Parts: sequence; structure tokens; C-alpha cells
Amino acid sequence: MNQSNSSTSAFYTLDGCVSENLDETFQALLEIRRGNHQLWEKLVNREAFSTRLKKQGLDEIDDRNKITWDDATLWFTCVRMLNRDSAPIMLGENKNRERFGRFPHHTGSSLQYILENILSIPSQSEGLYSDLIEHLEYLTERCSEMNTGHKEFLEGKAGLMILGYITFEEVKALRSMLLGSGWMVSREEPLDGGVREAVRHLNALLMAAERRGAGLIHRQHE
Repeated sequence: MNQSNSSTSAFYTLDGCVSENLDETFQALLEIRRGNHQLWEKLVNREAFSTRLKKQGLDEIDDRNKITWDDATLWFTCVRMLNRDSAPIMLGENKNRERFGRFPHHTGSSLQYILENILSIPSQSEGLYSDLIEHLEYLTERCSEMNTGHKEFLEGKAGLMILGYITFEEVKALRSMLLGSGWMVSREEPLDGGVREAVRHLNALLMAAERRGAGLIHRQHE
């Protein structure tokens, strides 16, 4: 792949998360903003969930409004996959994380480059392609202001910027679609072999998540 000379200012990561809590916690935080606390109350009644929060020094967890953390910090703390020593579990090999994290594209994003440079195959069902785009956009914009009604997931404390996420089931689906025949590379692709390179490193990280039964959160680091 011929490298672009354009500089990039951002780095991107796919963080392994406890899939069973991933979407549910996200939805609970959205529902609280609508005045509905039922999902949150259901979550804090789970021992593993409440124990994790209490280990972070949070005592009054039954009422979300008494927790001073912003939504991004609270969500990430609730779902990040940790080892026995409470350290984050890093998925995949260093080279895959590095290549995925900073791509020679004006945004630095592998996912954005893929989205801008793939097309549907005329002889294939349009649904295969649209499903692929939908799952890629789960990672790039599921937590956007357009989808959530606020910017808090993108403006967490200490620079926490969460763009999107996929559950374990969606990890499997996306990996299958990337390996399938429902898409092709655009002839207008600016970097020779760029899409294939980006997909290769993305697929390696998806495979690592699948092996651990993990969901993924997509973060941007300035």
C-alpha cells in the first residue's frame, strides 16, 4: 500500500467490553435522560455490575443522578473488559492495533477509509452491502449527537471520546460480512490496496473479540 503524506491528528482504538452489559447500559443511560430509570435499576441489581462500580469508589449507585460521572466515563467503566488484576484486556496483536489505530487517511480512521471506498456489487443483493455499512456505522457514529441527542459520549472527562460500539453478536456479524461477497473496492480508491489493508487489521481485531466473547467500543484519541 502506498502511504499518504498527509498527517493525522487522531488515534483510534477498539476496546474489548463485556457484551452482555454493553448495549443495555448504553440504553439505560439514554432512558435516564428521558426520565425512565427502570433499565438502570435492573442493572444495579446484578451483583457483578454493582460490584464493579463499588470498587471504583461509588457507593450510591441506585440513583444515576447521584453519580457525578459523565455518561461516557460511567459507561466505559461499567463495561470495559478487565483481567483478574482489574487491568484492561488488550485485544489482538500490537501491530494490528497500531495499523488500525492510525491509518493514512485525512481523519486517521481505518473505518472511515473503508466506508468511503467500498461499493455494492451489482449482481449481489443490496441488503448484504447495506447491512455491512450499517454495522460499520455502529462503530463510527452510534454514539453521535445525531443518534443520542447529546454530545456527552464524545466529550467525556479526561478526553474520553466514544464514537460507537458493537455487541458480541454484531462483532460476529460484521466479521462475516467483511469476509463475504457483498461488497467491492471502489476504482477511485486513493491508496492502492488501502481497503484490503484496513479490512485485514480490522478483521484481526474482530476475531480477537470473537474469541473472548467480547463486544467492542470504538474510541478516538486526540
